[in-house]
Amino acid sequence: MNLNSFLPFKQNIALLLFAILPVASDFQGSSPEQPAREIKLGAYYFDGWTGKYAQHISPKLMNSFSNRKPKWGWITSSQKVVDQQILAASGAGLSFFSFCWYYSGKDKYKSEPLNNALKFFQQSAYTGKMEYCLMVANHKGFEIGKEDWSAVQAEWVRQFKTANYLKVDGKPLLIFFSVASLVKNFGSADSVKSVFQSLRTAAIANGSGGVTIAACIAGDQRSISEAEDCGFDILTGYNEHSAGFGQRKTTQIPIDSMQTAENRLWNRVVKVSHLKYIPVSTLNWDPRPWAAPNNAYDTAPYFVGYSEKSVYKSVLGMMNWAGRNGDRMTKERIGLLYAWNENGEGAYLTPSENGPNFLRGLQKALNN
Repeated sequence: MNLNSFLPFKQNIALLLFAILPVASDFQGSSPEQPAREIKLGAYYFDGWTGKYAQHISPKLMNSFSNRKPKWGWITSSQKVVDQQILAASGAGLSFFSFCWYYSGKDKYKSEPLNNALKFFQQSAYTGKMEYCLMVANHKGFEIGKEDWSAVQAEWVRQFKTANYLKVDGKPLLIFFSVASLVKNFGSADSVKSVFQSLRTAAIANGSGGVTIAACIAGDQRSISEAEDCGFDILTGYNEHSAGFGQRKTTQIPIDSMQTAENRLWNRVVKVSHLKYIPVSTLNWDPRPWAAPNNAYDTAPYFVGYSEKSVYKSVLGMMNWAGRNGDRMTKERIGLLYAWNENGEGAYLTPSENGPNFLRGLQKALNN
């Protein structure tokens, strides 16, 4: 998810790096350090593929990165394609999508194109094959403040009643992209905690049993403490590509660097915080197709080596970490992948028209 060519803001996450833990190195088997364990795996879903925002399906993406083109074409936000995506994702072993959800104003969010795929998912004849939850994309351009809370709260509580809405600890899971945005717009961590209590009360009143609220954090002490002060129940992330870059000065970074760095990050979070954790594996980061004057993506670092094999290693690395740290995860042992369809940023599992079959790597890891 990146609206950099539309919006000047993108949350850039600076991550602390700590002691290295091994990840799987053999495409045919699990790490000798620890056998893989069962995990309930989902993926973030970004619906920037409606054709309504021209900067997403950019000329550079279509012409220079045509290998990323989904087999259904660049515009995938339709009932037919979402149906097929559900079948492809569930068939490969994904249990749920976490939809990036955008609030574009009290009277506008219901028709916001970025939320179209969620509607198609809910209307699909195959929706019962997967669960879903919302990841509130409350970054610049879609921030949520005091005057918005009653409207968004009512919509979220309505969503919680959907039969296949994902639950954690018996309550619907709601993820927030930016903790800092909430604190800024509500004035303090205590004010955020107060509106969270309002949301919990409303969710109990409608029969959902409450809500489990998760924060995307950077992994450093400051971001973790801020999330704890706001009253979040769970810690997680969105994409953590900065951790994989480390102190490297080169532009092209091997994807293996991300796989080892995210293990360091996960270990750091569970060491520092008492909250349960949903680890996120960043499958790739290469946003060159979305390069613009305000983001410098044409000269910024990116990963190389994204492949069916690297997907296998990323997923198996998370499964092995879960085997060692299951007591720090949710009881459902939930993990997340970045991402199902961040094609513009190079992190995608969608079957390509001419590219690799990343879903095969996912399926092999889950069936290992």
